[in-house]
Amino acid sequence: MKKPFNTFRKRTLLLVLCSISCHIYGQENDKKESETNTNWIEEITSRVTPYGSIRLGAGFAEEGEIGISNNSPRVGLTFSHRLSQNEADNFNIIGRVEFGLNLTSRDDTVEFAVDADEGIAQVGDAVFTRIGYAGISYKEFSIIFGKNNSIYYSLAAGQVDNFLAFGGTGLGVWNISDGGVSGTGRANQVLQLNYKKEGLSLGAQAQVRDISVNSESIDTYGFGANYKLNGFVIGIAYNKVNDGVEDPEPNQAKDGDEAFITAASFEKNRFKVALSYGIFKNHHRTGDMFYDSKGIEFYSRYKFSTNKRWHVAAGFSSLKPDSGQNLGDFDTKFGIFEVAYNFKKSSHIFVSTKQDQSKNSFDDRRNQSIYGIGIRFNF
Repeated sequence: MKKPFNTFRKRTLLLVLCSISCHIYGQENDKKESETNTNWIEEITSRVTPYGSIRLGAGFAEEGEIGISNNSPRVGLTFSHRLSQNEADNFNIIGRVEFGLNLTSRDDTVEFAVDADEGIAQVGDAVFTRIGYAGISYKEFSIIFGKNNSIYYSLAAGQVDNFLAFGGTGLGVWNISDGGVSGTGRANQVLQLNYKKEGLSLGAQAQVRDISVNSESIDTYGFGANYKLNGFVIGIAYNKVNDGVEDPEPNQAKDGDEAFITAASFEKNRFKVALSYGIFKNHHRTGDMFYDSKGIEFYSRYKFSTNKRWHVAAGFSSLKPDSGQNLGDFDTKFGIFEVAYNFKKSSHIFVSTKQDQSKNSFDDRRNQSIYGIGIRFNF
């Protein structure tokens, strides 16, 4: 009787051991699979950085009209992946995608941003593309292709574009929709080359497209330079359209479109001041007429509270047609004043006013002054 019992005991012990080993093996596999999934997620998220900015304003015009308006809200992702194991090589694939958000219905009475978020055929869309590009970077150099802020803006005009609600007219950035057609704003189908080392930045761009009978191998081109030293920044940029037409459609540029701008700023402790001067040929439009003009934009800011969270800012924007443009007394000019509280990093709540003195060709005021409040919440 002992032999069958021993055989049964051995078989039972073997089954238990197999069960334990299988359980341990299964746990190890689950652990490895979990670690693999976690590593995969961490690897992706470490290369992608999400961001966003909720921007809304509400206000009234001097004659009593009330409105709520978008102030360029957006969400996006930046991407960077190192191609070389050697960090010293600093060779990366880079990319960015950014979408504009239409959080309120479009309001033409109380407009808070001269930056026309809605591009061609995008007015009223809940979500639309602001930026989207891919490229590579190597040490001080980067090259990208897609839709991106222009060299004109990033190296010169952008340093004066600091008001939370108004401004920008004198910069010549958003002349046709979002400036994507002319190449001075968020340029469409653009190839950009950038160089940055210490305080020096250089850039060049070209747009390649087929939107008119005058399309060429390089349809627009631009270049710029920027230098920073001890709080002082100076920038210069130029942009020219090659494929412009005499009578352009809404998605076409004007023949002879050129834009030149120089800008300087200085920031120290609580104080910042910035000024730009632009020269434009066939770049701006009123009705169906394009005209030559000169633009000036001025910005000043002082952080007056002990914790540097409160600031007061003032300045003006001016765009005046050259003489001989047959526009009479037509011009665009307004003063800006704002008080804001910085409640989180670059997030603000603010009160702002745009005192508009723009004239039509008969020397009459053509725009109302605007008073408003708003929020800019960045995350």
